[in-house]
Amino acid sequence: MRVNFHPWYELSEKQIIAEIGKRLKGFRLNQNITQQELGDMVGKGPDEISRIENGKAFTMITFLRILRALNKLEYLDKILEPPGISPIQLMKIEEKKCRRASKKNKR
Repeated sequence: MRVNFHPWYELSEKQIIAEIGKRLKGFRLNQNITQQELGDMVGKGPDEISRIENGKAFTMITFLRILRALNKLEYLDKILEPPGISPIQLMKIEEKKCRRASKKNKR
């Protein structure tokens, strides 16, 4: 069983969606964009933007469109960081390098 003490793990999925909505609203307001303007940018009405900001579920496509419209796609790097090489994989790579010594030609 994986144990993680980060505060996000204390929240239900609905609470996480609500928090994401609040943060998206903050990004929008910081850029002085109205719900109507954001809705126009992402192909949604202002009522839909309001629902998202107030914690209603939304699709991944809508989430990505909102991030793009708010110039926040780079935030995906923080949540989808590519996995690094594990110490075990690194050891195996190093072992292979050591075994590949060039052969001397015998004549």
